[in-house]
Amino acid sequence: MCNFEKKVLESFKQNNISLNTNLRIGVAVSGGADSVSLLISLVNILSVYNIPLYVITVNHNIRSEEETSGDALYVKNLCQNLKNKGFDVICTVSEIERGKVSDVAKNRKAGIEDSARYLRYQLFEQFISENKLDFLCLAHNKDDQLETVLMRFLQGSSIEALTGIKVLREKYFRPLLNLSRKEIENYLIENKINWRTDSTNLETQYLRNKIRLNLVPLLNHDFPGWKNAVIKEMFRLENDADFINIAVESFNYECCSQGKIVFSAEEFLNNHKSVQIRILKKLANLCGEDKRIPYPFLEDIIESISKNKEKEFIKEFDKIEVLIKKNTVFIKKAEKHHTESNFFDIIEETGSYDFPFGKLYVSEIENEDSMVNVFIETSDSLLKIGLPFIVRSARSGDEIAMSDKSSKHIFDVYSDWHIPEADRWKIPVVQEMNGTQQTVRCIMGSFLGYKDWIVK
Repeated sequence: MCNFEKKVLESFKQNNISLNTNLRIGVAVSGGADSVSLLISLVNILSVYNIPLYVITVNHNIRSEEETSGDALYVKNLCQNLKNKGFDVICTVSEIERGKVSDVAKNRKAGIEDSARYLRYQLFEQFISENKLDFLCLAHNKDDQLETVLMRFLQGSSIEALTGIKVLREKYFRPLLNLSRKEIENYLIENKINWRTDSTNLETQYLRNKIRLNLVPLLNHDFPGWKNAVIKEMFRLENDADFINIAVESFNYECCSQGKIVFSAEEFLNNHKSVQIRILKKLANLCGEDKRIPYPFLEDIIESISKNKEKEFIKEFDKIEVLIKKNTVFIKKAEKHHTESNFFDIIEETGSYDFPFGKLYVSEIENEDSMVNVFIETSDSLLKIGLPFIVRSARSGDEIAMSDKSSKHIFDVYSDWHIPEADRWKIPVVQEMNGTQQTVRCIMGSFLGYKDWIVK
């Protein structure tokens, strides 16, 4: 057994997964180097224990017919070759109907990548269930881990998110997280095994590709020790997150009828703010809230509880209501759900304009008759644009310009920012009157505590 396979085997041991003939293991294979190396290493390891390997490859039908079908055919043929050599491999090719990813992206108001992942994991869940798998192995590696942490850091994610991808989460197991992309490719080269390359890996409109192709080479050149530093910080943050979560788990609350949760405002305020934030998230989730709750909304609740614990107030977000009455806080499902609505306004003069989550200000620029400054009170961002202009909710076909003069779908931006579907229609976009309906100048995400994207 080579060193690469020893590391894969060690990952099973470190996660207390005992290899025996009763174990049912699956692996997702795209045809890329990562998943092919995982497939080959697993068949070599599992054959020693007489454990069969269940393989799934998903054709998303996003790229050209030749490329996507070629990937699926490559995986199918590779599995057949392994089977011919005596390995116990069972391969399933799952295909998503062409156009379905785009349809789901429009219906969910999400990006293409996010929607493809959503459909892919639906197929994974079905595959796990049909084959009664104990674990489905995924091919995320050490480089993926580092890129993910960088991406989440740049997006302003929580401590928990900055601890990175988990090796084992429910039935999803990632044995390659301690192996680099270089080790993976070397393993395949040494074994004279080819792999497929996804053409979209070189497209820099995706945040992960930007990090992989632009930021990582810069860090490698100017900060050679950055990888070890990030990994060490991940472990420190994981310890901090565990400590905070212990405090969260020890917080006392009561579950009442109809899914209502009740707790003492005074006991809540005795906790550190970092604990308070997580308590609110946890209890909101228990009440059925499955969207990412904006940090400003959570801060607003904490401040309201602190200042008004003897008074009565109510706050709403998506599926939940937060009510305080006589020093007691109630969290429950909202009786009235917010419904999706679109807004469209033509701004023809300076002044202030009310939107669902704040005021938009338009002011004159000295010595420039046709240009105005556009800003909101919760952000330092400033848009310079000519009158008149349009402020509206985003549409599924909208694109926004990028620094390299290409464009990106707005809902791909929202997906990168992890904006909940329920919030996406609430964020205003600014469009020039002489611009097309598909290209906008600004995304005003700071209305809901996110970022602003301004095309200069």
